[in-house]
Amino acid sequence: MKTHLLSNDEYQKTFHAPMLKVTETAREVVDLWAYADLVIGSDFGDAADWNWQAAHIYESSDGKFQHIGIPVPRDDTYLTVIVDIHGRKILGHVFLDLRARQSSRSEE
Repeated sequence: MKTHLLSNDEYQKTFHAPMLKVTETAREVVDLWAYADLVIGSDFGDAADWNWQAAHIYESSDGKFQHIGIPVPRDDTYLTVIVDIHGRKILGHVFLDLRARQSSRSEE
């Protein structure tokens, strides 16, 4: 299995507002950890003792994509894995830094 860091354009194409928080009700579509473990091992190999877990799951309102957020050992940053629900496959991932997003919004 190969991992794929999504471009901003690829990532934005997986949104369909409003994004729905489905953490408690989401169905498992793919083997998340087979993919996430590869990214974690590559990018966070020195953080083996970190509490790796999916913190939240959002689905696009058109029902096509899941965004699965896994906190990483950086403040307010998530490994976000994007799943194509109908294709039952992982499209790739991004590192979502919430602090950077907040500061860019305040500059607008």
